[in-house]
Amino acid sequence: MTAPAAFGISGREMNGPALLPERDTHAIPSLRQNRLIADSRGLGWRDLYLSLTAEQPWSAELQSLPHDCLVYCLNGQALVERRIDGVAEAERALLKPRMFSLIPGDHRSTWSIGGTPDIVLLYLHRRLKDEIAAEWGEAVELLPRLAQFDPLLEQLCVALLAALRERSRFGGAYADQLARTAMFHLAAHHAAASGPPREAALRRTTNTPAAGVRRAIGYLQTCLAEPLAVEALAEVAGSSVPVFVRAFKAHTGLTPYQYLLRERIARAKELLVATRRPVSEIALDTGFATPSHFAAAFQRRVGVTPTAYRADR
Repeated sequence: MTAPAAFGISGREMNGPALLPERDTHAIPSLRQNRLIADSRGLGWRDLYLSLTAEQPWSAELQSLPHDCLVYCLNGQALVERRIDGVAEAERALLKPRMFSLIPGDHRSTWSIGGTPDIVLLYLHRRLKDEIAAEWGEAVELLPRLAQFDPLLEQLCVALLAALRERSRFGGAYADQLARTAMFHLAAHHAAASGPPREAALRRTTNTPAAGVRRAIGYLQTCLAEPLAVEALAEVAGSSVPVFVRAFKAHTGLTPYQYLLRERIARAKELLVATRRPVSEIALDTGFATPSHFAAAFQRRVGVTPTAYRADR
């Protein structure tokens, strides 16, 4: 994938809220050793700025910005060392594919990256968090996550990458809605301790059968590349296998195996569109034992081979 031409639309050239321009980010793709693959300039996306960068080892101090940044590892891996002023002690972790980190807004930070990962940087406009804070009646302070899994954030990043690649096909409203969903999810699950009303609401739903199924689905989506037994999913849900299977089918309309296969195929479709990774690699990364098993399952459900599906997008 080659870098697109820069369109350079300023934040005030279009009606409505100002765009989030590239100049209001940390400009990590512009570091000398890094290579920008693609970004969202020129697409009219108002509530976010997205870039995909092939990174080389780098170290830098990042200035404080009003916007929070979600860091998603698409390919490769990197040893990350970082310190966020006033928020966290120095931390070190191995960032692997499908993991995410956060660069919280309003804080200076120092980063050292050792490795050659392909990194998605998703900057979410400050107004999104402000709108949530106004609705909830309390401030929202995101936690400085480092090298963690989150299946929903992964799906949102992959969907935005697909929208970026299909530049003329997706409108700005689609990307902005995904950005709002990402910020709501971050505020609900990756923010400092909630106030009493939200904590009480969470306690009321924690031990219901539906909550157990949701926990199992989150675990399943995080482990799509791994062998998964229904017993393990039932354990995550906190119920016996028969009770879990009935609750799962009532909640999703599918058996756990059917749901797992559907999610693996969906993940594969997204990777086929958003990346140039070999089909054989995508097969293994989505939990299929062999490329031929993947190709047969994909054609049975989608109607075409993985290679043909990619060629048509």
